[in-house]
Amino acid sequence: MVLLAVKEEIILSALVILDGSSSGAPLRKKVVELSKKEIVYGTLYNLLEVLIRKGYVTTQKSEPVSVQGGRSKTIYSITAEGKKALDQTLKLHERLRSTLADLKSRN
Repeated sequence: MVLLAVKEEIILSALVILDGSSSGAPLRKKVVELSKKEIVYGTLYNLLEVLIRKGYVTTQKSEPVSVQGGRSKTIYSITAEGKKALDQTLKLHERLRSTLADLKSRN
C-alpha cells in the first residue's frame, strides 16, 4: 500500500480538482485553498519534484504565451500511478474515520 505525505496528498488532490493538470500559479492557489495554509513556490516545486521522481506527476511545456517575449509554462499532470496512490491514501483515511467512529460509539 502506498501512503502519501499530507502535502503530497493535497497537491495531487489539487491536480485532480484542476482536471488533472495545471501550471504552477493556479496549482499553488488551489493548494492554499484546500489546505488553508500558505505555501511558497519553492516548497511547491520541491514537492512536485518529489512527486515526479515517484512517478505520480509528469511535466510538459506549454506553447509560448502569445505576447511579445512570452515564455512557455511548465504544466504538471497527475499520472495513473498518482491517482492510484491518492485513492489508496483516501481509502485509508475513510477506514480510520470509520474505526474511530465505531470505537467512539462503544464508549
